Amino acid sequence: MTAYSIGREAGCDIVIDDRTDVISRRHAILNVESNGKMTIIDQSSNGTYVNGIRITSGVPVPVTRKDNISFAHVARLDWNRIPNPRADIMRWVVAAVVAVALIVGGIILYKVLNKTPEPPTPPTPAPAVFTKEEVERRAREKSDSIQKHVRDSLRRDSIRQDSIRRAQPKPKPTPKPKPTPGKPKPAPKPKTQPNKPTRLGR
Repeated sequence: MTAYSIGREAGCDIVIDDRTDVISRRHAILNVESNGKMTIIDQSSNGTYVNGIRITSGVPVPVTRKDNISFAHVARLDWNRIPNPRADIMRWVVAAVVAVALIVGGIILYKVLNKTPEPPTPPTPAPAVFTKEEVERRAREKSDSIQKHVRDSLRRDSIRQDSIRRAQPKPKPTPKPKPTPGKPKPAPKPKTQPNKPTRLGR
């Protein structure tokens, strides 16, 4: 809390020039708290008035900057001579807001100036339009490709089957039965020659 002495004495914080000696040497004291609240204490013989009403001597009375404070109806309190804590706080707040705005604006400006341009988007190709001959040619090519694939598959299957047959073992010939000893072999049958026709003489 800050106390401001008010009077006609040269040692007061706020000196009131009065040659009539109506203002006391220590006429009043104005107490200003850090939160901005103020009280005034009368210490004079001729009185201190707040908005035209005389206050009790020695009793703190709350006042604001909107009040009209008169000292013995001879001089008024000049509020410009009393520092305003709230005004100081507002000045600091405004200064901080301005500083933050400048910093943010500088960052945004830096990003805008150093922004890498995006690569252009490639155009979307138009859908292909084929003539009747082109469609027929593509159909023939597709059919030929399918037939070739089928022929290749059949040839591969034939080669695989041949390799499987070659890999299989050949069956062994069955042995002929040996003749039983003691039995005579049957006599071979005589070969009969066909009868030749007899030629008649002339």
